[in-house]
Amino acid sequence: MLWRSLAVFTALIVSFSAHAFSSMDEEVPIILREPASDLPRPQVEARGRIDSFVDNKTLRVLSTASDWYIGEIVAIESQTPAVGIVGFVEVTGIENKQDGTYELTCELLRQSRMNFIQIGDQIMHLDLSSENQKYKGTTDLIIKKGTKETSSKYKPLFTQGIAVGETAETLWEGEYLVTWFGQVNYGWKEWLTVSTIIPADLLGAYNATGKMRVYQSASNNFAAGLNFARIPSETRSTLNLNIYWDSISSESVISHTLLSVALFSFEDAQNATAIKSLGTSSFQTGYEFILDDWNRVLMGPSYNFESKAVGGYLSYVKIWDQFHLSLSLNSTNITSVKFAPEDGYYLLFDAYWRF
Repeated sequence: MLWRSLAVFTALIVSFSAHAFSSMDEEVPIILREPASDLPRPQVEARGRIDSFVDNKTLRVLSTASDWYIGEIVAIESQTPAVGIVGFVEVTGIENKQDGTYELTCELLRQSRMNFIQIGDQIMHLDLSSENQKYKGTTDLIIKKGTKETSSKYKPLFTQGIAVGETAETLWEGEYLVTWFGQVNYGWKEWLTVSTIIPADLLGAYNATGKMRVYQSASNNFAAGLNFARIPSETRSTLNLNIYWDSISSESVISHTLLSVALFSFEDAQNATAIKSLGTSSFQTGYEFILDDWNRVLMGPSYNFESKAVGGYLSYVKIWDQFHLSLSLNSTNITSVKFAPEDGYYLLFDAYWRF
């Protein structure tokens, strides 16, 4: 039976990988870099005006400010009211015109799918350490790599909550995510995140999870991991193999797919179907909707192989600079109209800190 499950799992892996690679595009992920230590940080907001287009990826910008530097990543703000940030460029050249102005050569990295970059738009330094009203929520402007000072609002979701499960994202190297119930996640490497639930460890329910990024492009992210847990009331432990796939569907929607295969389980595992990757096999696909203020709405169906039931979830996630708070309506069996975590509906709140 185990070998049959692994064969099915392998076939799904091949299918997911083929789809991910077929969807790969040439877009460059946004990576904000901090100024070098010997370069002063700007004390006022420097701006420059797009003067002309040199070619399909190069812009010429005029500015009266002098605090630009080669290799800096800056944002483009639309001149159209209420639109906000529409793209990112890298400063590749700076010429002092000797008349109090500077001519910058900038190379386009990413731009909005819904708004053109126009002559007259402005480039600007962008502080993303806290809420920025000009920086509106969109999949195009998610910060995939930055510094620890970057607000969690603008980062990809690492988890959708204990009831929904994790995404294909890993934490940045040296970054922590701590939940209210004592789960500690640590970004060991950019591509590897490890975690454990400390209160459970102290009670003898030893557990550990590892998630490794396998493949990433501008539109797809593919990861795999193992989840081990010892059940104190049982003589056996659980071991789940988890496969994660995130794919950008539109400017405001990311799809999340999670396949969890129980390699080792325990007799009463079907009573724990409310928690993903705890001794049961399940398949789930859902959607993350990014709102203008960078808060998220999550929704989607799930299927549990042990209970042979279709469930689902609807969740709202409020994000501050480090703190996340979510409230969700979950179901382990949508046909069972009763409030019961093992076979019905239940409400759940979740809270965690990312720093």
